[in-house]
Amino acid sequence: MDILFTIKHFIYSGHWNGHRVHSPNIFNFFKGAIFYKGDVDYSLAENSRKNFINSDEKIFVLSIGAKGDGKTLKEKKISEIASRSSSYGKYGRLLQRISRYLKPQKILELGTSLGIGTLYLSAGCPTSKVITVEASKETKEFAAKNFSELGLKNIESINAKFDDCLEEILQQNPDIELIYVDGNHTKEATKKYFSLIAQYAKKETVAVFDDINWSKEMSSAWKEIKTSAAVSVSIETLRMGIVFFDKTLTEKYYIARY
Repeated sequence: MDILFTIKHFIYSGHWNGHRVHSPNIFNFFKGAIFYKGDVDYSLAENSRKNFINSDEKIFVLSIGAKGDGKTLKEKKISEIASRSSSYGKYGRLLQRISRYLKPQKILELGTSLGIGTLYLSAGCPTSKVITVEASKETKEFAAKNFSELGLKNIESINAKFDDCLEEILQQNPDIELIYVDGNHTKEATKKYFSLIAQYAKKETVAVFDDINWSKEMSSAWKEIKTSAAVSVSIETLRMGIVFFDKTLTEKYYIARY
């Protein structure tokens, strides 16, 4: 992660914590999702992570994305993967609150890893079907086994590269209303996924992009995404970018110090 692209957000001006937000729908999203203060049970994901942290198990993980070639398998400890999960802590909890607030019919996650983020998304709205995609076979199987052991019936795990399956999934599931993109952190790939999402997006669609300031490439990709004509409103936190496709919304850019 390039620290310069993290620090810069602290000197931005913007709509902090929902103040000065004139759109009622976006104001409600700030208060009902991003900065919701009510009781939420995060234990489904967080208990699993605790178990993973204490695991001695190792799996082979496909090296893909900005730092991988898409071919090499690397042996990694489950505990190591879990300790570095980007979908943990306050951002995992944010995912759960977004899911809870939107109550989407279906959720699509690109980048399952161990399934910690998947669990946050599922717990937010247990009636939603969650489709999660992971390119690494062993990682996908590990996560799917955990979903099964937890008795979760609303999660469908797919082992595939995003490039090979995203358009087909969007075509076959027009009722996907929440999309979480957490994988292959390159500008070219991120822009491609956004273009496909925008092509199939409807009024209710909300997409969340993780690690928007992970690198100069990702920061540039996010800038193009949030200024796209397809996007009606964007909200960016220090790490995540959230885009809405509802053309009835106004005031295009928001920043949340989260």
